[in-house]
Amino acid sequence: MHTEPIDYDTLKKRGFLRQKQEGFFLLRTRMTLGNYTEKQVSALAEISRKYAKGILHATTRQGLEIPFIKFEDIKHVEKEALNNGIDVGTSGPRVRATTCCPGNNWCKRGLINTYELFGRIEKELGIRCGMDLPHKFKIAISGCPNKCTRAQASEIGIHGQVYTKDGQKTIGHVVYLGGCGGITPRIGFKLDKVFTTEEVLSIIKKVVIFYKKNAKPRQRLALLIEEIGKDKFLKKINV
Repeated sequence: MHTEPIDYDTLKKRGFLRQKQEGFFLLRTRMTLGNYTEKQVSALAEISRKYAKGILHATTRQGLEIPFIKFEDIKHVEKEALNNGIDVGTSGPRVRATTCCPGNNWCKRGLINTYELFGRIEKELGIRCGMDLPHKFKIAISGCPNKCTRAQASEIGIHGQVYTKDGQKTIGHVVYLGGCGGITPRIGFKLDKVFTTEEVLSIIKKVVIFYKKNAKPRQRLALLIEEIGKDKFLKKINV
């Protein structure tokens, strides 16, 4: 039986969260775009069979979790997951897994390539799951105005939009800022124009930098915006 103090925050960063049941943890996994291969799902099922209760739970952020892992098995579970190319999720004051629908990759309503935008956020901006911030921070991308990923309920939400420019119909991105769930839920406000992909990336980068520099510990973006005022916030990020 483990008797040394457990660093729960470090375990959170590694994707292992303490359960209500004493001595048990759940592994939170994530994959870019929310896509798991057949091999990865099979590997997680086998890990759950060997070290837990044979359960895989699908999360609201498009990840898979394995509950009922014993502390002493964490190192084995982690090694097997990583060996199968499975990324770990996170909890605590960090960027959470970005959620996105398939967009125009196969959805008949999709207007934008959500996968491409997702990839650029992670690779070009370096904003990815696990990045330390003052509090939890969520990004959601939807391919069309149906907003299946609840773009208006995340710190940054984006959806595809058809609009008219110079007399021609074109496709761009609508951006919401300052949404969140939790005990102080807020609906994000919609910026008053439709943006190009490059403009969206610039907005995301500026919002994250401003939030990291100015938010108090455990202060969601919505509450920071309310504290300083929406107009001042938009001026600060030059939007």
